[in-house]
Amino acid sequence: MTFARLAVSIVSAAVLCTPPAQAAPGAPDRVVSRWIAVTLDEIAAQRVDPPHSSRVLASLSVAMERAVARAKPAASADAAVDGAASTVLASFFREDTGRFHGLAIRAEHASTDSSMGRGFALGRRVGEELVARDASDGAAMAFTGTPPVGPDFWVPTPPAFLPPLLPGWGEVLPWNIGDPVALRPPPPPRPGEPAFEAEVREVYDVSRTLTPEQRAIALFWADGPGTVTPPGHWNAIALDLVQAFRLNTAQAARVFAVLNTAQADAFICIWDAKYAYWSLRPITAIRREIDPSWSPLITTPPFPSYVSGHAGTSGAAATVLSAFFPSKAAQLHAWANEAALSRLYGGIHFPIDNEVGLALGTSVGEAALAAWKR
Repeated sequence: MTFARLAVSIVSAAVLCTPPAQAAPGAPDRVVSRWIAVTLDEIAAQRVDPPHSSRVLASLSVAMERAVARAKPAASADAAVDGAASTVLASFFREDTGRFHGLAIRAEHASTDSSMGRGFALGRRVGEELVARDASDGAAMAFTGTPPVGPDFWVPTPPAFLPPLLPGWGEVLPWNIGDPVALRPPPPPRPGEPAFEAEVREVYDVSRTLTPEQRAIALFWADGPGTVTPPGHWNAIALDLVQAFRLNTAQAARVFAVLNTAQADAFICIWDAKYAYWSLRPITAIRREIDPSWSPLITTPPFPSYVSGHAGTSGAAATVLSAFFPSKAAQLHAWANEAALSRLYGGIHFPIDNEVGLALGTSVGEAALAAWKR
């Protein structure tokens, strides 16, 4: 069954607003959630691309989780989070260092509270550990390969015809998995094969019969440049969950650390697949084979089609969040399916991109849960 035949309903934020019967112990988190929200604002304002967004969120979240774990019992956990988060974010968004310092300054200058001062200093040290990891994770390495040439392979797409984005991202250091190649899915159908031609026709046919609900789904999950991006979208969902279930600071830090390392690893695995196969986008195939004037509802991003990044990160996110919030598992997985399906409705992915991407992300999410289980 292809995604075009799945019945879905559009996301409603109200679904996650019902708290459990018993709130989590301790005061509800404020500090971890605040830094996640600040980071989402930065991602949107700076127009950060999805892979880099996932990396920022992972580094920030791991720093906050480690800071909370090390702060007990001699130092303030909130101050430790402030120190760690402000240090990590300043390394990614250097032009806003003053803003981050200002948000954390209450801890840094709390000279009358030795616990706060110790916590902030501890957090700074933890943040510096993550900054050092980021400096050697391979994200800045230049791509030295050669894109394949021929009718089977990706080419820059309209309207901007940009070069391929981050073709070496599949070699970035993962957080929870070993070699991303071990999780690489099998190759997709190629032009001329009946399976490929059926995929092309499905994208085209769906695009010509979109219902208002299908258009709304495509646009809701679009998460293009200037937004919080797909990994940020799932962080926004997680923020609602953390608030609804009144998680304390340590619990919130753990949720975001597992969620965001899973999403970061998902993008590494997805990019490994994209640039292993260099598969062309629907707009290229449809204009060549069916309709030279066709355009998708959503602008096609500048990288190969197989597998879908949004489907992959959604599979990872739903898998992780379902483990922390089992009463919401059905809704979370329905949203992941909807996010994957939205790329077909948007006209930027073939059904197989979404199906395989979702499965890949689920595997990465399961690996993250196993790695963080202790």
